[in-house]
Amino acid sequence: MAPKMTVAGGAQGLSPVRVEHSPALQRIAMPACAVALALVAATTIAALSSQPAPTAAAAAIALLAAAAGAGYITTNRAGTAPRRMAALLAIGLAGALLCGLLPSGAGFLAVSVALIGLGMELPPTLAVTAGLAVLLAANLAFLLAGKLSVADMAGDDLGAAFLFTVGAFTRSVRVSQARARAAQARAEDLLAQLRASQAAQAEAAALGERTRLAREIHDILAHSLSGLVLALDIAEVLGRRGGDDPESLTAILDQVTRAQRIAREGLAETRRAVSALRGGELPGPALLGRLVRETSEATGIEAELTVAGDQRPLSPEVGLALYRTAQEALINTAKYAGRGGRAQLRLGYDADAVQLTVEDTRPPGAAPPAPSGLTFGGYGLTGMRERAELLGGTLTAGPTGQGFLVVLRLPTAGVPRRERAA
Repeated sequence: MAPKMTVAGGAQGLSPVRVEHSPALQRIAMPACAVALALVAATTIAALSSQPAPTAAAAAIALLAAAAGAGYITTNRAGTAPRRMAALLAIGLAGALLCGLLPSGAGFLAVSVALIGLGMELPPTLAVTAGLAVLLAANLAFLLAGKLSVADMAGDDLGAAFLFTVGAFTRSVRVSQARARAAQARAEDLLAQLRASQAAQAEAAALGERTRLAREIHDILAHSLSGLVLALDIAEVLGRRGGDDPESLTAILDQVTRAQRIAREGLAETRRAVSALRGGELPGPALLGRLVRETSEATGIEAELTVAGDQRPLSPEVGLALYRTAQEALINTAKYAGRGGRAQLRLGYDADAVQLTVEDTRPPGAAPPAPSGLTFGGYGLTGMRERAELLGGTLTAGPTGQGFLVVLRLPTAGVPRRERAA
């Protein structure tokens, strides 16, 4: 029989499977069928000499048809299902014709070979249809020949049906095995895809954490180092101008003390950031008043905070974004407006959002800010915008006629983008 065949319509959700004959089945079925057909050929050839010429010619043609079908099945193991069915039908109908021409011969063996082959090769409905056609043709030939009783034909039919059932059962076992192999291959493929997806998610999470850490480091260093630079610059200017008078020395010492305090606060802020990365409490709107006050003292700008609306708790991520944005905006005010600059911070609570507005004004004669309004190499505004977008909010920033304006708007129930996607 054939080594493999395609079964249309596999199990639900699976592609059509390819059914392969086992080597053990080939070793048993092929020789048995070959012996049966050889016996049919031998008995038919032996009986031809005693038959009339028309009967002998018809039997010879039937024998050639059976041999042609058997040759195709044997030599074309990868043939298409319709052609293989046609070859098996040729063997079965040739056997039925031999049953009618030579009732005492072995033509019914050819019918049996065709029936077991149809059961092993074809889907159930098609196999039953073709098998019934072959069996009816054999019964009709026996009836026309009048050599067998109805009881004898019934016994032969039961044996043929048993052989057909064996072939169909063998095919069903192969189909089940093929479907199981296909399902296993599909499961292994899905498992590989799942592992690849998990690896990609882990890599994305690591990248997100690195990005968040970079933003935290930038915000902390920008705030602390900017204050240090301003305090040290002022101390340097006073030292170059003042000489040895007590007022200049006092002013220099004040700036040095301020620089020391900024350094200590920067170190404490760094520790808080590390603690936050480990799951500790994050700074939020409750610390904005202290941030405004300390930045004003450290940099010499005039900053004021006003709060409007119904204050309520915010998620840690939203609170941290508000705090870092205010911190960055105040540093930009100190950098571009300098001493004497003013910054107005307005925090407003809406029904489903919170908005922070930071608007500064330069003193007369101060240089205008750069269009990007960035701090320390250009990462400040980028970091603020990234924070807003990750929480589903927006950030707009740009120069005004007298200074710089930053507007941050976030949903009060802001959730990091990766959690919303999940």
